[in-house]
Amino acid sequence: MKRSPTLFLSLLFFLLIGGSCYSQKKPELALNKEGVKVYLTKFDSTAFKEYRAVMTVNANIDTIVKQLVDVKNLKKWNYKTRKSELVKKISDSSWIFYMTHHLGWPIQDRDHVSKVTLTRNENERIITILPENRLLKEKPGYVRLTNFKGFWCLKKVSDTQTLVIQQIYGNPGGHIPAFMINMVITKGPFDTFRELRKRVENLNKK
Repeated sequence: MKRSPTLFLSLLFFLLIGGSCYSQKKPELALNKEGVKVYLTKFDSTAFKEYRAVMTVNANIDTIVKQLVDVKNLKKWNYKTRKSELVKKISDSSWIFYMTHHLGWPIQDRDHVSKVTLTRNENERIITILPENRLLKEKPGYVRLTNFKGFWCLKKVSDTQTLVIQQIYGNPGGHIPAFMINMVITKGPFDTFRELRKRVENLNKK
């Protein structure tokens, strides 16, 4: 595959944000179910793990992109998301999103403000997700997520098939023990990927 300078810089960026703060170990396969694989990575300097979820879907790459940046409808398929709304449009490829997550009693709900940036390459689309808390004050009843980073990487397999990768590290804040988060860390990406696949494959049939 021909590599563009933009893609090279994007991949370099991911390597830097992945290794700048923590010494990471080799990802281990933690779940392989219904065509979804979830890998977990341990770090030396934090008890929380990073996950990488991978699947191949029968949908066009740009059909998937539209769903990932359609902030109003993220709550319909993204795990535990109760609210998803646009705070600010920076450009045609960069936005500020606000989302809330209902985790269930006795855990307090979380929210976060993210800068979402889309980079297009001939056969790939990369969406970066980073905290952006300057535009919205913290709200009563929510623990604001401030320590996270991640990306979606979509690779065209054919006109009707796409490889989907999501990688996320996040500290949930508050007083949730890390072992509790790590016990269920595969459920979120698995449910998200399963719902996303249903959604884009149904759209692809229309």
